Amino acid sequence: MSNDLLQKDTNSLPGGIQDRHQIVDRITHRGSLGILGITFLNSLATGVLWNGLGFITAREFQYSASQTYTLYIVTGVVYAFSALYCGRLVRRFERRVNARKVMMILFLIQVLVAPLIYVGSSSIGLIILAIVTSFTGACLWPIIESYVAAGRNAQQTRKAIGQWCIVWMTSVSVALFLMAPLQQNEGWMNPRLALFAILPMSLLSMACLWFVPSHPGHHHAQPEDAPADYKSHLKSARFLLPTSYLLVGALSPLMPYLLDRLKLESTSETPLTAVWLSTRVVIVALMAHITFWHGRWSTLLAGSALLAGGFAIVVTIPSVPFIVIGLVLFGAGHGIIYYAALYYALRVGSAGIEAGGIHEALIGLGYVVGPAAGLCGYLLGGGGWTVAIVWGLLAIAAIPAVLPYLNSWRQKQKLVSSNTN
Repeated sequence: MSNDLLQKDTNSLPGGIQDRHQIVDRITHRGSLGILGITFLNSLATGVLWNGLGFITAREFQYSASQTYTLYIVTGVVYAFSALYCGRLVRRFERRVNARKVMMILFLIQVLVAPLIYVGSSSIGLIILAIVTSFTGACLWPIIESYVAAGRNAQQTRKAIGQWCIVWMTSVSVALFLMAPLQQNEGWMNPRLALFAILPMSLLSMACLWFVPSHPGHHHAQPEDAPADYKSHLKSARFLLPTSYLLVGALSPLMPYLLDRLKLESTSETPLTAVWLSTRVVIVALMAHITFWHGRWSTLLAGSALLAGGFAIVVTIPSVPFIVIGLVLFGAGHGIIYYAALYYALRVGSAGIEAGGIHEALIGLGYVVGPAAGLCGYLLGGGGWTVAIVWGLLAIAAIPAVLPYLNSWRQKQKLVSSNTN
């Protein structure tokens, strides 16, 4: 009884447990707003870099499809390795340089390199800018992801990831719509401006850091243990995630050249490409508010089928209605795989920077293999060759992706047999 009274008295005093929890909640809320602001601003740059870069190289620098694919491959390699080692670097230097200071340094780097897009008439500035921003983005997103979900329970994790994904995916889609008037290439309103905009976006991101705690917070609600089966889903998702970005990497550099065949207005090409990005937002918003897909293998299967089918339609049928249908299917499939992979990664991986780093490194792997496959298909004649090569890689990736399901199924069968006996 005395212990109970002491506990109640302690909580009622200023500075007691409840007050401390309220302070943590306020800090977490303020930090979340800062992180979402940084996410929206930097996702505009991501949308341009990964989905709009092909339109800039094709319109402003007259790159061929093979040259555009090559630039995507280089930036993908930089992204993958940077994301993989980001967590280790932050952990090594966190006593002297905390996560917030790391983000400040990354934004400063972006401010310095953004003006290079206007240096000279060659594409050297573009190449440097693309490589450097791939590095900064690969380091930034694992840190952001650790702020999003650290220390949350299952329900909080699902909602936080959903909110964050909706913000960045919406921003990426908006970026392509904002690029539309720049495609007319009139005066200062030209495609280069889309990359120069990284400078003001980075300055605004620095202002958002004022709201962000120095380290990813440890909320007073401890994370729940993830169901054992989630580890099997995570293993499959970690094969499907780079595979999904393999398709994105194969499709994004090719879109300007595919749409050129349709003789569309230049201002309509980037909004048309944004169809799959907008569809992805809708799918993620649905998955963030429903739970029936948790732990279901059919979810990953459906995402894979939609993604592969949509890709084939877009690449092989030169018709606006079919391209729209294909992009919708493609976006739906990608949204399913991305959200499921990130959810399982953060639930099983305890939302650390390393967990986010592996997640982003896998994305980078897709951004390397995808353009490489697309380049091979293009050199062989494009169209059906591109689909054949990409689908061949999908078939290879499907083997390790299915193994965790088979192992899980065998374990369940053994458990049923033992209970029956």
